[in-house]
Amino acid sequence: MKIWRLVSGILSMISFLIITFQSCAVGFVNAIEENAKDTSDVAGLLVAFGLLISGIVATSLWKKNGKSDDISLIVLYGLTALIGFFNLGTFSDLVVWSSWALICAVMAAIALYLHSQEVGDNDYVSSSTPSSNVSMKECPNCHAVIDAGSAFCSSCGFRFPVQTFCRICGKQLKENEAFCTNCGTKRE
Repeated sequence: MKIWRLVSGILSMISFLIITFQSCAVGFVNAIEENAKDTSDVAGLLVAFGLLISGIVATSLWKKNGKSDDISLIVLYGLTALIGFFNLGTFSDLVVWSSWALICAVMAAIALYLHSQEVGDNDYVSSSTPSSNVSMKECPNCHAVIDAGSAFCSSCGFRFPVQTFCRICGKQLKENEAFCTNCGTKRE
C-alpha cells in the first residue's frame, strides 16, 4: 500500500505542470475576451499548486507507514479537490484534476484504515519510540510499561514467561515441549 504514495506523488507533480499551462492559457483567453468574472484560471492554479504540494509530501513519505502521514495526505488532497470542485467555472478539465485529488484522498483514507487494522492487540504490547531504539512492553498484571528485555515487572514483580523458539524453523515452543511440533527438532 506504500507504493501508491510514490505513484500518486509523481503523477500529481506531473499534473501540476499540465494544469499550470492550462490555467495560464485560460487566463490569457479570459484576458483577451475581457471575461473578468471567470475565475477558473485562478482555481486551476490553486489546484495545480495543491497537487504539487501533495505530490511532494506523498513522495517524501512513501516509505513511511504512520497514521499522521496518511492524515496529512487526506487533508492536502481533500482540500485540493474541494477547491477544484467549488470553483469550476469554464475550465471543464478542472473536474478531472479535482477527481484525481479526491481519488488520492480516498486512497490515503484506505491506507489509514488498513494501518489501523494492522495494529493487533497482543498480551505483551511491543513498540519502539521514535526518539530511541528501546523496545517496550506492557505488564499484563499492572499495565506498567517496561523494557521489553525485562524478565520481571519493575512495578509489581510479575514474572514474564520465558519465550523459547525452535532454532531451525523459529516456531515458539511451549515450556513442556521437548521437540518442536512444527519440524521435530530437539529443544536445546
